[in-house]
Amino acid sequence: ALVLVGFMQPILSIFGANEETYALARGYVFHISYGAPFIIWSAAASFVVRSEGASKEAMIGSMIGTVANIVLDPIMISGLHMGAAGAAIATTIGNVMASAYYLWYFVKKSPNFSILPKDFSLENRLAATIFSMLMSLSTIILNQILVAYGNAPVAAIGIVFKANMFITFLQMGLANGVQPLLGYNFGSGDTKRFHAVESYTKKCCLIVGILATALFFFFRRPIIQMFINDEEVIQCGVRMLVAYMLSGPVIGILFVNMNCMQSAGKALPATILSILRQGVLLIPILYLLNGLFGLNGVIFGQALTDYIAVVLSIGLWRGLAKKMYQ
Repeated sequence: ALVLVGFMQPILSIFGANEETYALARGYVFHISYGAPFIIWSAAASFVVRSEGASKEAMIGSMIGTVANIVLDPIMISGLHMGAAGAAIATTIGNVMASAYYLWYFVKKSPNFSILPKDFSLENRLAATIFSMLMSLSTIILNQILVAYGNAPVAAIGIVFKANMFITFLQMGLANGVQPLLGYNFGSGDTKRFHAVESYTKKCCLIVGILATALFFFFRRPIIQMFINDEEVIQCGVRMLVAYMLSGPVIGILFVNMNCMQSAGKALPATILSILRQGVLLIPILYLLNGLFGLNGVIFGQALTDYIAVVLSIGLWRGLAKKMYQ
């Protein structure tokens, strides 16, 4: 929060804001900045709660923030005419509510975890730090590449990120939701049931991915129009959304494989896959496609990276699973 408020202008400039877009971006970032602690807390807490086996409580916390955001967005943006700033306020309020729920859970219901200062210990979180930095770095680089083609691609990619989250997060939710079950079966030595859960979840992700991608493909223009009325941005956004959706049917396989690795105590390969997808592979691919094909190439960078990560995850997990089952 302090960094965002104190260095807002240079940060927005790095991310591609110019004279035309700075005012809108500033309004959004200002309200997101003071909500940053709650956004981080609610996201982290959901994983901690889920790791305790309390999948229902983790889902409730996530849904509190999501539903509040959905309800408040039209009120803030259209009803109160607050525009982008209203969207940020709605996001912050939703995360504050989710954070309050998780705080209540840790204090009143958690049998294992504590948030008391006396129970706190600082450990090495280098991998998580690298992962977060790569996500930010890849976003900065993508925006810097796109800004050379005008404001429309920069505006469009923000919309596409939001729209594509629906496809990605559906499958990520399925993969994350079964992690306690995978961990339980691995811990008990029931590899047969572990494999059954893995196989069934991958089938679910594949079906959901295909259906969601098909839905977005057929309604790609109305989906982009839900966010903006500018025709140039809409046309650009439609092209980008189609490109980003190409990995939609299979991206769930990556998430399931990563959760299987984590559940089997193989966190390092899962972390490597995350780092590859978020930066180590994505960044050079973006530069390569931009140099070869320009804007038409850049928009396919994430899908190409996703397919490479999926193939790598299949190879890694097959090797690890073979040893586990033996």
